[in-house]
Amino acid sequence: MRIYKGGHLHYPEIPFYGMLDDTVGRFPDRTAFLYPQKMTYKEFGESVDRMATALVDIGVKKGDRVIIYSPNCIEWEIACFGISKAGGAFVPMNPMFRESEVEYETKDAEAETIIIHEGLYPILKNVKDKTSLKNIIVIGEKQPDTYSFSELLKKYKPKPPRYQFNVKDDVAALMYTSGTTGLPKGSMLTHYNMVANTIQWSSHTDFNETDVFIILIPLYHIFGLILSMTITIWNGASQVVMSGFDIAKWCELVEEFKVTYSLCVPPLLNFIVRYLENPQFKGYDWSSFHVMGNGAAPVPTELARKFEKLAKEKCKGTEDLLVGQGWGLSETGAIAANPFHKNKLESQGILMADTQHKIVDVITDEEILEIGQMGELVVRGPQIFKGYWKKSEATENAFWTDPKTGLKWFRTGDVAFIDEEGYEHLVDRMKEMIKYKGYAVAPAELEDLLFKHPKIMDCAVIPKPAPDPALGEIPKAFIVPKPEYKKDITEKEIIDWVAERIAPYKKIREVEFVEGIPRVITGKILRRDLIKREREKMGLK
Repeated sequence: MRIYKGGHLHYPEIPFYGMLDDTVGRFPDRTAFLYPQKMTYKEFGESVDRMATALVDIGVKKGDRVIIYSPNCIEWEIACFGISKAGGAFVPMNPMFRESEVEYETKDAEAETIIIHEGLYPILKNVKDKTSLKNIIVIGEKQPDTYSFSELLKKYKPKPPRYQFNVKDDVAALMYTSGTTGLPKGSMLTHYNMVANTIQWSSHTDFNETDVFIILIPLYHIFGLILSMTITIWNGASQVVMSGFDIAKWCELVEEFKVTYSLCVPPLLNFIVRYLENPQFKGYDWSSFHVMGNGAAPVPTELARKFEKLAKEKCKGTEDLLVGQGWGLSETGAIAANPFHKNKLESQGILMADTQHKIVDVITDEEILEIGQMGELVVRGPQIFKGYWKKSEATENAFWTDPKTGLKWFRTGDVAFIDEEGYEHLVDRMKEMIKYKGYAVAPAELEDLLFKHPKIMDCAVIPKPAPDPALGEIPKAFIVPKPEYKKDITEKEIIDWVAERIAPYKKIREVEFVEGIPRVITGKILRRDLIKREREKMGLK
């Protein structure tokens, strides 16, 4: 059984790329990548050095923002560390973005260089003239007026520059928020932030060089970047890199490469469970598999337990195989996670080492001292970002100042409570709470309950303006029934079922059956889309 270490840690003041350099020095002949091709750490490090040398030669200067716009691949990771070693700040871009989103983030980051996958080039082609881009490096087939990623690696010798960094101030990455409540903002993470969070997460999990991590979560997201990629590299472990989610392929790769760790989000875990439940499922040997880490959105307890049971029964999973829950933000990296020796799935876990938290009253903005009382969660630690790119007012508003000490704490925007054992329980986003008759109702609490209904496959709950303005808002549920129950489920059935299990003021007042729930790739519900649609139906702005 892997045990949480906790305590205070040492964080070396090295640049982001120093994590790879350290591992290359310790384990040059260890396998960095097992799939889709084999590559040692020495080969990985040399490729990074070649890319860094190429970037400097084509004009990348210290502090420049360089975009990576590609699905997961080994080249993504070479680019990431190459940009860092060239003195730049890498800007991971969602490969699902289309023209307007690509244009917005490229302009906002003031990027002059982009590293792009060949399949996404047609999207960039339509907007590149509206941006300040000067250098386009293509992973795959070279396009007119672009550089070839593979040709640059062949052309340049590994002679990268040796910049001096102020690691606690210089920006290593510009991580854009998901934009679920407005236009995305660039979170400035320093070299120190990212190195510290990697070490925190490594200590929390006791991950080590014998492990094999299957990279399933997108690397453009902080969840995949720190909790999959950098932890593996820092420890000298091996990666299996998937460019997209294929359930059967994921199952096969876990067996073939004796994977020990994976990360997921609730929608992906749901797909895997349904696949394992299929009577035609042949089964695999997952005797090496220990941890399926969930983040980005809370996983329903029933779903997690079902996965653990199926993996053990059908795939020779070990007795200590578990789904571990944790959480973090683009601005913070990992904040808390469940220790494996005491896994409370209903909670997001206990703090990373050297991290502190408080609960602040959402009305008075004063600290709450009582255990179990809800309010806004605020946090401090070495992983907390520097601020938002070019948005000083947003940066100032992102922090709460303790009137007693003058210390600044990052406002997570999450309503939460802390239990008697120090475990965090995130209830919902502050901006998404439903105000009904003066009560605050958390959509996530209702969604967690609805997921337990045997006929429901997916759901979302939003605040809807009440018919009587004096009531404020009412909870409305959008329901995706399981295919076999599409004709055998009613609005009254759902409303009555929820009413029997929850306080009267929290009851669902309306239900609408839909084909799907809008979500970002990490699984978070895009409630703003549902709210906007509902208000338009009501003739409201």
